Amino acid sequence: MISYESDSLESVKKHLAKSFEVNEKNLSLWLNWHGRSDGKLIRSHLALSTGEALGLSKHTAIIWAVVCELIHSASLLHDDICDSDEIRRGKVSVWKNFGIPAAICTGDYLIAESFKKITEVEQGWHQNILLGLLSSTVKEIVFGQSGDVNTNFLVLGWEDYKDLATAKTSPLICLPMMGMFRCAELDEPYYINLRKMTDEIGLAYQIVNDLENILSNQPNEIPTDIKFERMNALVVLIQEKSSKDEINFLKKNKGAFKQFLLSSNIKDDLMDKIQLIHENIKNSLHLMPIAIKPIIYSLCEEIDKKASQFIHEK
Repeated sequence: MISYESDSLESVKKHLAKSFEVNEKNLSLWLNWHGRSDGKLIRSHLALSTGEALGLSKHTAIIWAVVCELIHSASLLHDDICDSDEIRRGKVSVWKNFGIPAAICTGDYLIAESFKKITEVEQGWHQNILLGLLSSTVKEIVFGQSGDVNTNFLVLGWEDYKDLATAKTSPLICLPMMGMFRCAELDEPYYINLRKMTDEIGLAYQIVNDLENILSNQPNEIPTDIKFERMNALVVLIQEKSSKDEINFLKKNKGAFKQFLLSSNIKDDLMDKIQLIHENIKNSLHLMPIAIKPIIYSLCEEIDKKASQFIHEK
């Protein structure tokens, strides 16, 4: 990512630390286990750099960055439950370690805290803008996750996958920048074009996450997306390119899925799709304010960095 003002990031970290301090001992334990961020603070970078580029108050950008980190952290807790993911940030996830009720309560607290945090924005009209945007984004996340958990992973077509993947991932990528766009009162076409670009970026992120889920495992380990029959880009392409007999065999023999993938060119097909997404984004950059272009480039570079580990995967 490009460089940002270190004092603003430090302020974000202090605000997050304060939000994670609670008197209730159980919730305090769960929050500390979950952790305050993944260390990258990508959404903070997006909010701060966009706010600075658009000439907004540093305080507003800092508070908005904290809000985006809190709601993202909450979404991870609930996603882990829905996806049956047992590991988060290198250790056992909250639901697996303390139970599903603990993870739900922790996520609910972080959602409530994110809304409360907006009241610290100094300009009242900015508060109203950001409250409305946060509420609509949380609803989008819920809609996206609802579609995901009710999807048969072996009958999903690519266009359906794109819609579901975008609905799951795009809102929290768009949120940090859109909040600053709205506060700066940019013209409506900028909002529309930002959402289109973050939809593309969100799709690319989800594809890379799907690659990680299946390829970043021990040789004899069944990836969680296959084990629990979750939506995954690799599986979608398998079922589109394989016979019914092959699909039935793989469904009954989930341990053979990964080797089947590695022996095919499906991974390379997905890498090509990511490259095409990047080309679409670059061709649309002229629709963004000039000051925002480096921020979009930085997101594409982040995706490239994550995807590069799979180029020579065998």
